[in-house]
Amino acid sequence: MAGDILKTDRLVLREITPADLPFLHRIFSDAESMRYYPGIKSFDETALWFQRLAFDSYASHGFGLWAVTDRQSGALLGDCGITMQETSAGLEPEIGYHLWRDHWGKGYAVEAATACRDHALDTFSLARIVSIVRPDNTPSRRVAERVHRRRETFAKTGSPDGGMMEFYLYITDAA
Repeated sequence: MAGDILKTDRLVLREITPADLPFLHRIFSDAESMRYYPGIKSFDETALWFQRLAFDSYASHGFGLWAVTDRQSGALLGDCGITMQETSAGLEPEIGYHLWRDHWGKGYAVEAATACRDHALDTFSLARIVSIVRPDNTPSRRVAERVHRRRETFAKTGSPDGGMMEFYLYITDAA
């Protein structure tokens, strides 16, 4: 299918389309799904998020957030992909993931993020790929610990009041 980027045993990652935004907004407007973010997003904020981290990123970098779909049913489960994010080392490619909560705990995030890691290192020949996770976000930490090889700590703006927060930076360097 056109727009398919990656296939795993259970998933297909493909480019996000505007038709995906209502489902993805369901994640970004859900307080439980956005617990580790400064807050939930309006539909317009969700659309701007994907404009920047998917559509514009595809054009600028050749990668971005991709739709995560069930390989058998084609159902949209959430997003996972590679975006450029500010870290202690400057602007770096980062793997991010957001799944609708019905799909949590099934290994989909690890499967999708691992595929993104390998794609970043092999296809894009990136020297390093990271994931940025809040220390209190245990579910995402568990995913990142399975995907990456090591962890550092760094501070960046991220608290609701715009102050500095400590984050874990999970890192995989190219072999």
